[in-house]
Amino acid sequence: MGKIRSAWDAALGANVSPGRVAGATLQWLWMFMMFYSIVPYGFSSDVRGTLYANLLISLVAMVVTMLFVAVIVRRERVGANRSVVAGAAFMMSAGAVLTPFSDLATPMGMLALSLSAVMTGTGSAVLFLCWIELESGLGGRLALVELASSLCASFVIGFVLIAGPSVVVIGLIAVMPVASAVLLRRCSGATPQLTREPEQQLSRQTSALFAKALAGAALVGVLMGFFDVMSGCKTYAVQDAFGAYLFLAGFVGSLAISLIAVFQQRDSVFFSYRLSMLMLCLGCLSTPFMSDNNTYSSAFIFGGYHCFVLVLCVVCIDVSSSFRVSPARVIGLGFVALYGGETAGSLFAHSLEAIGVSMFDLALVTLVAVSLLLIAHLFLFTETDLIKIGIGEVSLVGPTTSDEPAGEGSDDPADPCALIAERYGLSPRETDVLPLLLEGRTISRIQEALFISAGTVSTHIRHIYQKTGVDNRQELIDLAHEMAGREKAD
Repeated sequence: MGKIRSAWDAALGANVSPGRVAGATLQWLWMFMMFYSIVPYGFSSDVRGTLYANLLISLVAMVVTMLFVAVIVRRERVGANRSVVAGAAFMMSAGAVLTPFSDLATPMGMLALSLSAVMTGTGSAVLFLCWIELESGLGGRLALVELASSLCASFVIGFVLIAGPSVVVIGLIAVMPVASAVLLRRCSGATPQLTREPEQQLSRQTSALFAKALAGAALVGVLMGFFDVMSGCKTYAVQDAFGAYLFLAGFVGSLAISLIAVFQQRDSVFFSYRLSMLMLCLGCLSTPFMSDNNTYSSAFIFGGYHCFVLVLCVVCIDVSSSFRVSPARVIGLGFVALYGGETAGSLFAHSLEAIGVSMFDLALVTLVAVSLLLIAHLFLFTETDLIKIGIGEVSLVGPTTSDEPAGEGSDDPADPCALIAERYGLSPRETDVLPLLLEGRTISRIQEALFISAGTVSTHIRHIYQKTGVDNRQELIDLAHEMAGREKAD
């Protein structure tokens, strides 16, 4: 415990906010209890059918809501609007109250199901977006710690709640959004926010990079949606304890990322991404070997998917800070891709009900799924792309070096590259990359200038970030300005 406490203090100190962690925990917990537990649906004649019908409609509502935010919002903060936050919390609570009356077998039950799903999907999308938007002002590393800790706590609490009395648990579920919204408003004033700057025109290469990343996120969503429906609703007669296995796997994955974020803070996003891909791959590969019990493979996929959600949140935060784009727009686009893919996967799984799925068919589907996962990991949402996102399209204002030395009384700024290289012990090759990085060069331009491969450039950039303790190019530029100003003052 002492080692964990010292690592926590060294990495984060007192920056972690219990209020933000508690509020995000309530948001995660509400989503898990509504979308992945049978407790709110226990009064229906078809419990699992009603649950998955609600999930599908909610996903559609979430995609529409996120797309609306991504298109409409420019520089505004969604969470700064009290009416929007209060409205989202009210819709979530009202949807939770309506859910026990949902039933696929009766017209009134279908009406309750439709209203509940639309309200829960729309409200949860808005409040979830507000929480990630709030975390965007903290930077990727601290946001990952808080989000992973809150996710871990939500799984623990959810594991307890699914065994509690249904009426009491439903009442608690209805209260959670209101409490989360109150904490969101209280934490907003004490949480730093990104500086509002005009959005810049992105290059064609950057737009292609974003398109690739969104396609990778969509493929991960497809896998989750397909296997969730196939495992929990269509192919196997799962036990009521199915949700407990999901929560347990999610807890293990989020706990691992919490530890990664504390002990490997410089490489936390990369290790978290690898963990999510490993869990997804293990889940997909183990599916054909589970016979009539697909609980364990589905749990692996569920845990890996939510580890990927954490990574996607941090990527959205880095994109917002590195490319001067509104956090709400970036988060909206990222989760439109993820939830859109999940919706498509769910629809495809539901469409297979008429023909059935034999073990051979399932093995073939598994092979396709793993192939899609490898395509997403190796060609679309790659670790090199994570570095490129961190580089951004920003550069220093004005020259960073001078032909003449900065002597006494000179107005020429000190060379920040030499100062950074000396203070943080950069290697000679990293020192060559640094000024090009500060000038706003892309990886391909740095590659051409230094006659080295793109992979080598990415490695050098990653090492520079590690040694200087920054998450993206904007933070590196801020560090250069700070050191140059300090040297001039001395």
